[in-house]
Amino acid sequence: MGNELMRLAALGRSIGALIALSLALIACEVSPATPQATPEARAGFLAQPETQPRPTPVAAFHPRIGRLILTTAIGDGEAPAEELTSVPGDAEVIYLVIEVAEMPAGATLTAVWLHNEAELSRSDRVLTEPVREPRWLAFPLRPASHLPGGEYVVRLFLDGQMLDSLVFHVSGSANGTPAAAERAQLAFVGALPADGEAVEPRTLFSPDTTQVVAVLTDPPATSEDLVSRWYYNDGILAEIPPDELLTPAMRTFTLRSDQPLPSGSYRVEVLIDGQVTASGQFLIQGPPPSASQASVEGLTVAAAIDPASQAPAGAPLTQIEAPATVYVAVLVRDLAPSDLIEIVWVRNDVEIARFPVTGLRLSYNWVSLPYEIPAQPDEGAVTYRAIVVLNGTPVRDHTLAVQ
Repeated sequence: MGNELMRLAALGRSIGALIALSLALIACEVSPATPQATPEARAGFLAQPETQPRPTPVAAFHPRIGRLILTTAIGDGEAPAEELTSVPGDAEVIYLVIEVAEMPAGATLTAVWLHNEAELSRSDRVLTEPVREPRWLAFPLRPASHLPGGEYVVRLFLDGQMLDSLVFHVSGSANGTPAAAERAQLAFVGALPADGEAVEPRTLFSPDTTQVVAVLTDPPATSEDLVSRWYYNDGILAEIPPDELLTPAMRTFTLRSDQPLPSGSYRVEVLIDGQVTASGQFLIQGPPPSASQASVEGLTVAAAIDPASQAPAGAPLTQIEAPATVYVAVLVRDLAPSDLIEIVWVRNDVEIARFPVTGLRLSYNWVSLPYEIPAQPDEGAVTYRAIVVLNGTPVRDHTLAVQ
């Protein structure tokens, strides 16, 4: 019995030693120097994120052009000294001065000066800083010699896209020297009208055109060589003699083709004994996209529009006294972003401005564009025409008598 008790005591001491050793090993596995993250610490970190600086919003600038003014002198800030519609042929410098209301930095404005559709000069202005307040910009024309009398056009472009144009007259030198002989303007028709009917000239022809007749009214009485020279996209296409003389008051020249004439720009000059005496240009439109469902339902030239609907306000204009701002309102249906609408302005059968509109999706809406008609030279009423071209095809036009 005594021996049994001694064995039990020894066994208890062994078990106690094993338990103590196990506890010591467990204590060594846990490092008291390693801090343990607590939910409170994580919550505090998420509640106080680092503040990141945000960029300052930059206001967007959209091109906005105001008036176009012709003058021969400018003052402080390039402001025009006076507004002219006619200048002398011996003027040393002529300025196109434009009012810029808003323009982004980097924009390039270009003024192109033309006479009888021939380019005389061009000048560029690159804006290194944005225009935030209205200011004047002047574009000079410095002729190398006296300008011949007649009608001139200066066109304004923004980054290669025409914005507006201005028509003016050169009357001859200030000291009374007669102006040089003026070139006559050619008119163009698809065919000569029947006897007694008036000629209705056009500058835009459909894609299926196979014949164009150039008409020279009141031709000079001469027995010298008379010929017409036709240009296509600035390359010589043909030289065509005059048609059979039907009346002394008119000479005609006809371009014919068995196939539709190629689309593009055409220019025609009439030469007498090698000297150009008349000129003009027209355009043959390309075929519209086959998938287009767009159509033009109406065209109105009005003095005002409804700013919400873009619809014309008031009766259509048939005559107006310049200078004046008018609106071309076009009613379109099923217009897709791929469709192209062009508003073409023609003065006395010479194209002076073209405004493209594309990228719109409209089911049945008005599209309106303003146009500023400048003061006219003192030559009586002139005829303006607003032509709507849809996907390369003229579809509507409106005639306006301007005084």
